[in-house]
Amino acid sequence: MKRIYSVISALVVTGSLFAGGLVTNTNQSALYTRLQSRNASTSIDAVYYNPAGLTKLSDGFHFSLNNQTIGQTQRVTTAYDPLNGSPKEYVGKVSAPVYPGVYAAFKTGKLALSLGFNPVGGGGGATYEDGLPSFEMPISNLVPMLVQHLTPLDQYIFANTGTDPNFNGVTGYNSNIYFKGSSIYFGLQANASYKINEMLSVAVGGRYVMASNKYEGYIQDVTITAPEAHGGVQTPGNYLRRVAATPGLPAQNVATLNGVAALLDDATSVEADATMKGSGITPILSVNFAPVGDLINIGLKYEFKTKMTLTTTVNEGKDGNGLFIQDSTAIADMPAMAALGVDIRPSNRLLISGSFNYYFDKGVDYDGQADVEINKIDKNFIEAALGIQVGITDNLFVSAGWLTTVTGVNENYQSDLKYSLNTNTFGGGLGFKVNNMIDINLGGSYTIYQEGSKTYAGGNATDIYNKNTWVAAIGLDFHF
Repeated sequence: MKRIYSVISALVVTGSLFAGGLVTNTNQSALYTRLQSRNASTSIDAVYYNPAGLTKLSDGFHFSLNNQTIGQTQRVTTAYDPLNGSPKEYVGKVSAPVYPGVYAAFKTGKLALSLGFNPVGGGGGATYEDGLPSFEMPISNLVPMLVQHLTPLDQYIFANTGTDPNFNGVTGYNSNIYFKGSSIYFGLQANASYKINEMLSVAVGGRYVMASNKYEGYIQDVTITAPEAHGGVQTPGNYLRRVAATPGLPAQNVATLNGVAALLDDATSVEADATMKGSGITPILSVNFAPVGDLINIGLKYEFKTKMTLTTTVNEGKDGNGLFIQDSTAIADMPAMAALGVDIRPSNRLLISGSFNYYFDKGVDYDGQADVEINKIDKNFIEAALGIQVGITDNLFVSAGWLTTVTGVNENYQSDLKYSLNTNTFGGGLGFKVNNMIDINLGGSYTIYQEGSKTYAGGNATDIYNKNTWVAAIGLDFHF
């Protein structure tokens, strides 16, 4: 029997919980939350979105402190006959109460130097109080497996004694499954921006990415419901040992039953507590083009692929029965991305903004598997956004935005452990100019996901995937 805990292995992967590609976060400021489009930014959050645009800042020091509080509910509904209560819904709660974005820039003449710190991947912790289908399905298979393999033994005893012991009368199971995973990829970014002329600015930068994934979970208290004559509710291992103790069984059958019982003891009692950490460098190039003064601003950015390897640390010896290996490594590259943004300002009180991101997900080994996801990703991930801001007064602004994403994965990629869905996000909020030195941004957004599904080989099980995400954000910008 394949060890039950092996299904957890696919969880050793970080994904983007929020806006962005498969493993990239792009929701990096309160201004983004309320507008959804920032790729042509010339404000302080351009440290992340459009470094070349920082040459548009006034001379002096600029500082921005942002936080987003993010919640996500993930739902997987599985129709698989052996499961208790099939079709069964599994719910995962993701929480990121602190999701910071900190930016600083110093502008003098044609030169701007800047720093940024933010979660460029991951960013939250997911808790599955009842596990996931791929955790429970192997356990649910114990019932039909025991029925199938104990039936010949019943027939053998009946043929020799005329009595059917009904060893195959197993009717149900119970289990206690829990999993909690957290993932955060913090990025520390530095840029140098230079204004070539009134229309053109360029920037070069780099980001040091620090990744940390933590996994805690267990599979325990697994029992099956055997006939009352044979002990009723008990562990599957104990049940097979009880059967093996039946007088008159051939020695070969006794040895097999006891051997399988020992394997089941191991496979149905698993505890894991492990951390995976690593780091990498992302080179960044940026160009800002303003062909018509302040009327139109165009931002272009390219982030190169981040090559990264994660190293495993097993805590207190809880290795998931060999799932996590101390000091083992796994590749976790982040794909390259290209970003385009266009801002149009017909007046000081009106901003129309559009953004487009293209993630080079194909052919990137980001999940530690031996094979790159060649047969799981048909095309690269894209997202497009449109936002508008209107000034009620010179100091008070309202904004709204919409962002849509189109994933490039196919059904081979999807599973209850990781799935990518098309989305539509709606955001809005307020901006306050307190004085010439302080700006306040308040924003909120809600993401709707297009339901996805997967039918397993043989057609005996189907998963339906869905989730929703909400964000509340606040940002304080200071200018000196």
